Amino acid sequence: MIDLRENKIRELPATVGQISSLVVCLLSYNHLRAIPDEIGQCTELTQLDLQHNDLVSLPSTMGNLSNLIRLGIRYNKLRYLPAGMSNCHKLEEFIVESNQLEALPDGMLTSLPNLKTINLSRNELTSFPAGGPQQFASAVTINMEHNSINKIPFGIFAKATGLTKLNLKENGLTSMPLDMGAWTAMTELNLSTNQLRVLPDDIDKLVNLEVLVLSNNQLKKLPSQIGALKKLRELDLEENELDSIPSEIGFVTTLTKLWIQSNKLVSLPRTIGNLTNLTDLRAGENNLTSLPEEIGNLDSLKSLYINDNSSLHNLPFELALCASLEIMSIENCPLSQIPPEITAGGPSLVIQVFSLCAFYFFGS
Repeated sequence: MIDLRENKIRELPATVGQISSLVVCLLSYNHLRAIPDEIGQCTELTQLDLQHNDLVSLPSTMGNLSNLIRLGIRYNKLRYLPAGMSNCHKLEEFIVESNQLEALPDGMLTSLPNLKTINLSRNELTSFPAGGPQQFASAVTINMEHNSINKIPFGIFAKATGLTKLNLKENGLTSMPLDMGAWTAMTELNLSTNQLRVLPDDIDKLVNLEVLVLSNNQLKKLPSQIGALKKLRELDLEENELDSIPSEIGFVTTLTKLWIQSNKLVSLPRTIGNLTNLTDLRAGENNLTSLPEEIGNLDSLKSLYINDNSSLHNLPFELALCASLEIMSIENCPLSQIPPEITAGGPSLVIQVFSLCAFYFFGS
C-alpha cells in the first residue's frame, strides 16, 4: 500500500511500476499533473485514488489494471479518458466528478459490467454516454449533476433494475422520458434546477421513492398521482410556478419534509392535516390568503415557514395544537389579529399567544 495523500507531490516516479504487488495507491490532494505509463505494470491494484490533483490526462496503460475496483479521479482537469480503461472489467466505483469531460469513450461503461457507483457530475457533458441501456445495468447510484444534458433518452435505464439513486440536478432537462414509470427501484431522485414544466402521470409507479427533489424548475402543476408514493419522506418543490397542491398529498402520510416555498400558491389543501409525521413545512414566498385549520393536526411539526405571504392576514388558532412546534417564520405577513408588539417578539411569543387562545377556545 502507498499512502501519500495531502502532500505537495508534483511527480510520481516511473519506478512505481516496479512495485508489482501494489494493491492500494492513495495519491489524492497533491499537485500531480501526470501519471507515468509504468502505472500499468501495477496489475494487482484494486484501489487508485487520484482525486484533487492537476491531472490533464491519464496514460493509456491504465487499461492494464484489470483488477481495479475503485477509481477516484474527481477534481482534476481531465478533458478525455483513455479508451483502454474499458478493460478495467472489475471496476465498481467510477468517480470522475469535477473535470472537463465533454464525453466518454464510446461504449466504455458498457464494458464495465460491475459498476455500482457512477459519478460524472460537474463536467461538460451535453448528452448521456454512448452505450445504451446496458451501460447502466449494474448501477445502484448515478450522479450526473451540473452538466449540460437536455434529454434523458427513452429506455436508457431499462436494464438498471437495481438503480436506487439518480441525481440529474443542474442540467437543461425540459421533459422526462415516457418510460419514467419503469424506474421502480428508485428511492432518491433529484431533478432540481432544470427546465421541467410537467411530470409524467406514471410517477405513481415509483412506489419505492423516498426523496423527490424538483426545486427550481417551471412546474405549473403537480399530478394527483403523487398521492400514490406511500414511502415518500421528503418532497422539495421550491421555486416553481405551482398555484395549487393536489388534495391527494394527504395520502403521503410518510412525509417528514414538504418544501413548497417560492411558488404561486393561494391556499393549502385541507388534507395537509393528514401528514402527522411532517416535521418541516416551508410555504413562504407564496400568495397564501389563509391556512387550513387542519394544520393543527400536525403533532410532529417542528418548523413552519410561512414568511412573505403578502395576503396572509390571519392564522388559525389551531396552530397552537402543534405541540412540537419550535420555529415559526412569519416575517413580512400582514397578520391583523396579532398585535405588532407580539410579532416583534418573535415566533416563540406568537406561539405563546396562540396557545392562550387555543386554551380559551378549546380548553386544556
